[in-house]
Amino acid sequence: MDMTTFLIFTLGMAAVTFAIRFSVIGMAGSFEMSERMKRTLRFVPVTVLPAIIAVEILGAGPNMVFSLENPRVLAAIVCTIVSLRFDLVWVVLSGMASLLFFQTILG
Repeated sequence: MDMTTFLIFTLGMAAVTFAIRFSVIGMAGSFEMSERMKRTLRFVPVTVLPAIIAVEILGAGPNMVFSLENPRVLAAIVCTIVSLRFDLVWVVLSGMASLLFFQTILG
């Protein structure tokens, strides 16, 4: 793929993404959502974030590994334990340190 084709595709995708997002934001004030819809939408971030994290920790498709030989699983366990007692900064630091440690140890 040459640079011109790449730029055309990239700008086209950006324009379509912008149009979709802007149209929803633009309509936000023109209709009233029901209370049930508002309550339901409150849970979207709570459900999406674990899904993203699970794929990053376990992998996807044939690369999925859920075992104690996976350094990401071990680092996630460390983060979970640290999060029960300490603030977010310590969770992030312990996650980074434990991931580096387990990757070094387990190769």
